[in-house]
Amino acid sequence: MNWPNKLQHEADRLWRRYRWYLRPFKYRAYRRWLAAQTRLIPADQPLVLFDFRDSRIDGPQGRRFYTLFMFFVRNHYFPVLSRSYLFLANIDKKEKRHTLSETFAIIDPGEPMPAPFILVTDRGSSAWASAAQRIVRIDYRPGYIAGDGSYPMPFPLFPGVYARGEDKKIVRFRQGKRPWRVFFGGDALLGKYSKSSITEVYGKLPRTDVLEILRQALPPKHWVDPPDQASFEAIRGQSFDGLVIMNTRNCRVPVDDWLWTVADGWFYLACPGYRYPMSHNIIEALAVGSVPITQYPELFFPPLEDGVNCLVFRGADDLPGVVQRASTLPLEDVAAMSEAAARYYDEHLSPAATLRGLLAMPGHSVRLRLVPFLKPGGGYA
Repeated sequence: MNWPNKLQHEADRLWRRYRWYLRPFKYRAYRRWLAAQTRLIPADQPLVLFDFRDSRIDGPQGRRFYTLFMFFVRNHYFPVLSRSYLFLANIDKKEKRHTLSETFAIIDPGEPMPAPFILVTDRGSSAWASAAQRIVRIDYRPGYIAGDGSYPMPFPLFPGVYARGEDKKIVRFRQGKRPWRVFFGGDALLGKYSKSSITEVYGKLPRTDVLEILRQALPPKHWVDPPDQASFEAIRGQSFDGLVIMNTRNCRVPVDDWLWTVADGWFYLACPGYRYPMSHNIIEALAVGSVPITQYPELFFPPLEDGVNCLVFRGADDLPGVVQRASTLPLEDVAAMSEAAARYYDEHLSPAATLRGLLAMPGHSVRLRLVPFLKPGGGYA
């Protein structure tokens, strides 16, 4: 990253975290909201207390906090949020707003918790640390190395999937018919999905390059890219042995139909995300047993295995051949890979597996690497 860009990013980051001090009307609205929140904390449920300095934990559009919050909710913990204006001022914004659909309590600084609890914090010294049953300390640093004593937070499903409860239907999605051999769904805007960090930091092909290479290399009969919503709806449920593209600039499905759509493909073309390769769609593919075709298996912990729970391409030269291989593999082999992909999600990426692994770490305090796939200069924590 060059210095002008780094300084601009730092200025933007500081503005986003501390701008609420300059908005007195927002503070007034926050105080009204706060007065309406419950302070009642049940004593008959496992408790988790989130104590954050400010909104750094949010990540892009509040996604990282909300999904961390939901991983505990899905494991039947009752969430408690410590009162902090800099953290809670934007709780009604973007993806973080989904938090408001869940039941939680607010606790004031210095107030004791009524029962044993897990503390999740990014503070150097939290007022609740001495009383916590376990402490999960958020580590924002890039450059995770397996075995460094911290636990790698898995990349989550898209927040709206948790908000609508679609993640609870995953087993059902795995059992449906799969009419398409290979599917890709997502934004493919040139410029937005061709950031230099994808190639310069991670050494991967940007999303737009992946799609353009295949457009030129695959026979026309193995490629369908519906130009509008009606054309896409016309191929839903229709058998197709090649690659189905759903460019969201032309057509899309609602969030509560997204996992169903991903599950229509035996394979999922897992193109990279925006600033770094990792993207919600590869996680969603694994969750429903759609085998990822990917260039970044090493960014998972443990890595995905070529020919077991994914198909791996190394670059532009072998990409078309790998996609064509997916179209011709015997169905019994594909079904075995599908089961392995779903098993990988269950054992390493699901909320249950995450908390099980996190809380199995030794010691009273454990570090949670929030973005373990992140490399220096390749995106922001």
